[in-house]
Amino acid sequence: MKAIPRKYNKADIAIGGLFLIIPFWTIPLALFQLFKTKRRFYSVLISVFFGLVASLLAPTGDLYRLYITYFDFQNISFEGFLNFTTLKPDFLFYLLLFVFAKLGLSIRLIVFGLVFTYFNLSFKLLSRQVPAVGVGVMLLFVMQFDFLLQGLFLRFPLSMLLVIYAFLKNLKGEKWTLTLLIVASMIHFAALISIPLYFLSKLKYNKLNLLLLLSLFLMPFGSYIFIFLTTHFLEYLPDIPLKSKIESYFLGYWALEYFEERTWKALFQFYSERILYLFILLYFILTKGTHKLRLQVIPFLILINVLFSFPNLFGRYSILAEFFGLYTIIIEQRKTNISRMLKTVIFILIPMVFLIRIVAQQKNIRAGYIPKVLYSNIVTLTFEKYDRQWIEKHIDKETARPKNIESL
Repeated sequence: MKAIPRKYNKADIAIGGLFLIIPFWTIPLALFQLFKTKRRFYSVLISVFFGLVASLLAPTGDLYRLYITYFDFQNISFEGFLNFTTLKPDFLFYLLLFVFAKLGLSIRLIVFGLVFTYFNLSFKLLSRQVPAVGVGVMLLFVMQFDFLLQGLFLRFPLSMLLVIYAFLKNLKGEKWTLTLLIVASMIHFAALISIPLYFLSKLKYNKLNLLLLLSLFLMPFGSYIFIFLTTHFLEYLPDIPLKSKIESYFLGYWALEYFEERTWKALFQFYSERILYLFILLYFILTKGTHKLRLQVIPFLILINVLFSFPNLFGRYSILAEFFGLYTIIIEQRKTNISRMLKTVIFILIPMVFLIRIVAQQKNIRAGYIPKVLYSNIVTLTFEKYDRQWIEKHIDKETARPKNIESL
């Protein structure tokens, strides 16, 4: 009988085996072992779990439309796909979706890969820091990621993940940052905004700080400025797919009407996320530092300040400011009274916002296969699928929302 390799001990094997049988009830054990041993095996296990849960989300909203597109791709030729992309401002994600459709691979794999990569990347970033970052802080850092909502949007967060990766590469002084940002924009056109932010991060710290302070005055009425500028800018833009998308994001439904249709739970989530962002912003206003990470963070803070009065855009782009903002706060490890106070408030808010997000998404959670996580094994959960028949039966075609599921 072969000896177990040293990098895996008996506890790893036992908990790994339990995870295959009852993943949900194994997570408390994995968390306990992560606190006790700080072994990467357990952070990977946790990342796998959240990726699996996100992949089980019922296809509603944006995800519903992607599933329908996926089913359509199964029956069209490559020439038909090329005709489809002429109507879109970006194409790379749709190319991936087309390949998945032709190979019979599930969209769930993309959702899993997105969420798993985000969690695993976060754990790896913090575990390599010197001095060491506590496990509790690591868990709080990964909890600020809205894994449920990103699983529903999918195309946008996939592009944002690539933006995060590009700026991390830029932080190390590596090449290809700009190329990665262009690729991200080919996944979702909204990532185009990251390109001017990349050049903005090249400014000196004092100039960036001044721009950050000036952006504070735009927070209450940034939407009016954007609407004015966008209206005049679009007059000079030819009739291309990107033009109609800009109109919908800054002038149409996704600008303000989307916000008016939200339930009270979604609104509560939205405002709690704003409070979390405001305390992160306060940290960078009230503390000074020369860490090179600040040069990456401040452009994202400026962007969110300008978009603060755009509910949907704030909710989407805030992932960048919060990721790099919290990363910087953790890495700097400041000991002043003001920094300690702000960090305490932030680390109290993160789990609160995390739980609020779960409550806000409870309708989507109950509509799909996520409840099965409580009692099913990995094999059963892995092979659950949302086919066209399931979607037609459970998801309303007009609203892309679950049928016959009442909010709690």
